[in-house]
Amino acid sequence: MRELTAHSYAEAERFLDEVPRFTKKNPLEDTAGFYDYIQQYENGRYREETLGKIIHVAGTNGKGSVCAFLQKICMESGLRTGMFTSPHLVTTRERFCVDGCVISEEEFTAAFNWLSARIAEYCCVRQEYSPTYFERLFFMGIYVFARAGVEVTILETGLGGRLDTTNVIRNPWMTVITEIGLDHMAYLGDTLEKIAFEKAGILKAGVPVVFSDRKSAVSAVIRRRAKELGCECHAVSENDYKINEIQKKFIDFSVVSRYYGYGRLIVETTGVYQVENAAVAIRAIEEAAAGTIETVTEETIQKGIRKMRWACRMEEIRPGVFIDGAHNEDGIAAFVQSLNMSPDLCGAGGRCVLIFSVVRDKQYDKMIEMLCGLAMVTDFVVTHIPGERGAGLMELGALFERYADRSTQAVYTCERIEDALAYGLSARGDTGRVYIVGSLYLAGIVEDSLEDCDDRF
Repeated sequence: MRELTAHSYAEAERFLDEVPRFTKKNPLEDTAGFYDYIQQYENGRYREETLGKIIHVAGTNGKGSVCAFLQKICMESGLRTGMFTSPHLVTTRERFCVDGCVISEEEFTAAFNWLSARIAEYCCVRQEYSPTYFERLFFMGIYVFARAGVEVTILETGLGGRLDTTNVIRNPWMTVITEIGLDHMAYLGDTLEKIAFEKAGILKAGVPVVFSDRKSAVSAVIRRRAKELGCECHAVSENDYKINEIQKKFIDFSVVSRYYGYGRLIVETTGVYQVENAAVAIRAIEEAAAGTIETVTEETIQKGIRKMRWACRMEEIRPGVFIDGAHNEDGIAAFVQSLNMSPDLCGAGGRCVLIFSVVRDKQYDKMIEMLCGLAMVTDFVVTHIPGERGAGLMELGALFERYADRSTQAVYTCERIEDALAYGLSARGDTGRVYIVGSLYLAGIVEDSLEDCDDRF
């Protein structure tokens, strides 16, 4: 596609949307070639070293939350921090944060135009190279973080790890692998071992790795790759943390620390899965900063964990209305566990409404079966994510009809997400609950639609 100059943020976003998002990736060596090319500008202003210390994070579930925990700990420790994550919910700018703040429209437009100029120049050398949507965002992130003068860059992989665009980086400070499950199997493989191999592709020779030690088959793959590359290997298992108390708005927990005598920590969420994510982030920053960054202390870690906020992870977006980004079997299992362990989440009286949709490439039969086992749910509202990626409404509805307890649970279908949300808000009553799960795409549309619903209810 012809490279264009954007005169506004809306124009830049529109141009980006014209780049196909789910086309075949470029070979990583081609992406690395352009990565090397852009580092030559302005006397090396965009070299990898200008991104500060890089923490590279991969995984199936929890990697965005781990990035957010790390960001907050680094900020509390006085480190200027950049964070690159995906996907976004409402605006593409969400993918780029500096010190916890989404970049401005002007900064986004400047990054877009800088990158467009570099691509146009590079095409004189390598005419066949055309960056994908995700590649463009990654390279824009390099521009944003280099110009911001960050000291730490937290980099979340897009899909996989070994062949992911972000894996062009060569000298990370630390690599992190969160929980791995069966997801994106068409791209990453149909077994946990194959998927773990792809995720472990971010490991670099001599760079320490922290990983979630939840599944033995996965851990064996990561340990083997770490040994091959001479990486210090730090596992975080269920033995490394303990939930002390679950309250209506927070979880009180403890973590086994290698360096600090932790008492209790607080994470301000009711998603129990965030305790493991916090434990992984704590171990990662402890190992990375040990002996090198004195400002990372027990106090800054505790403050960072408590202050972390991450959108759409058991987030109460309105009183009694929760969004959770669970979008695969393991994510749904964690969501179900959170509800079953937190009676306060079920509400006192009123109805408990669950709104669900999913993209078609997920294993949603098992997801729906698990959700229907939530006895506190009185109403399931099935809706459709617009476009070709959304799973068929009638098929989803039929699966809920099959698994729901029809003596206590009603099933409704609404083609439009806005109508599903409006029904859920109406049906729950004054004291009930609404949960929205199944997809981050669904969560993003709901976030964007809430203001209209607020006008109606």
